[in-house]
Amino acid sequence: MDLKRVVIIGRPNVGKSTLFNRLAGKRRALTHDLPGMTRDRLSGVVELDDGRRYELTDTGGLEYGDSPMSAYAGEIRAQAKRALGSADLILFVVDGAAGILTEDRDIADDLRRDAARTLLLVNKVDRKDAEESVSEFYELGFENVMPISAEHGAGIDDIIDAIGEILPQESIAEEESDENAPVRLAIIGRPNVGKSSLLNRLLGDERAVVSPISGTTRDAIDSELVRGARRYVIVDTAGIRRKGKTTDEAEKLAVISARKAIERSEVALVMIDAADGVAAQDATVAGYAEDAGKAALLVVNKWDAEQHGPDDAKKFEDDIRFKLKFLAYAPVEFISAKTGRRVEKLFPRIDEIAAAYRKRVRTSELNVILERALRQHNPPAVRGKPRRFYYATQLRAQPPTIALFSNTDEPLHFSYRRYLENQFREALVLVGCPVHFVIRARKGMKRER
Repeated sequence: MDLKRVVIIGRPNVGKSTLFNRLAGKRRALTHDLPGMTRDRLSGVVELDDGRRYELTDTGGLEYGDSPMSAYAGEIRAQAKRALGSADLILFVVDGAAGILTEDRDIADDLRRDAARTLLLVNKVDRKDAEESVSEFYELGFENVMPISAEHGAGIDDIIDAIGEILPQESIAEEESDENAPVRLAIIGRPNVGKSSLLNRLLGDERAVVSPISGTTRDAIDSELVRGARRYVIVDTAGIRRKGKTTDEAEKLAVISARKAIERSEVALVMIDAADGVAAQDATVAGYAEDAGKAALLVVNKWDAEQHGPDDAKKFEDDIRFKLKFLAYAPVEFISAKTGRRVEKLFPRIDEIAAAYRKRVRTSELNVILERALRQHNPPAVRGKPRRFYYATQLRAQPPTIALFSNTDEPLHFSYRRYLENQFREALVLVGCPVHFVIRARKGMKRER
């Protein structure tokens, strides 16, 4: 079924990208003026804690008047109007600290006929005197006005509740129940790390059945690999094969391609150049896999380009663990895509990781793990009161998402959350994939990643 569409709109610099990232659960904003980023509208599929999904779109900043700052102001407005035309809910963002500006009134005029499906979000109310100015925004003519702070998360739960009211139960993602379903892979990494070499090695060496599979993005081409009785789909191989010099622009475009591929994959093969070590761009690209809740395998390429001592691999992996702490659960493999050395080792790892990513566990087994973890280490108190956990149950797979029923819905302290992640991951042998928790109590629930 078609997903409901939620569109964020507003003039420049009111906090639209921050709100998009807050709702989508992303930590790293893309703000460059490149296709698919700022100038074009940026969309992604967002999933609520109960599994219902919707499409979230961040439009470019709308500029009015005879002298817009952006040379692409006309194109931005055209893009925004196309997005609004298919929107089921419009989030109109204004700056509470700045007050009502002429551009806000112009956008409000454009949205007047869509007032019934528009939420007016007064952002930045955490700033001095901004909260008192909320009432003045009612003069823009919208009944549904919400004060928020996209940067600090205030009011975000109310927005999510409003979005939830328009989402049907049928929007829950259908998960692949067949354990023999093809594993969807994304090969990601910065330019010249060897993505195309690995792709060609995987497809060529296995004498694979390669066929174009229609993708969800305009330029995506998927390749199917059949290896024995197992099938794999490598998503967005057009992005992998794209050639270009290593420039800032190329790196930004590589990030766009990686994000598209990651969203449609189950397992991300994060490639790192052995000669260069772990670079900042590696952490950025790898972070998108973690943000999207995907499983991951860290692949160190070009390992045979230099002579290595017996301890070099261990030292290199230690450096990876230090610089990519957020992917501590991802295994590391050392290969040479050019020569094919150890590439064969990737497949058992991929199979193991995919099985963990799709794993479903009985409630009774989860509660045994939870009770053992609580006996070994009690959770920290919340506002001076003991936190209690009553039971655990799995909400869904891909990745394994576990509801913990508690006497409070306050977020877990990061150290105890990490402790529980490790306890469940070790007991369930969840190799290469994250474990997500949803804290449920009488007053509601919050996801912990």
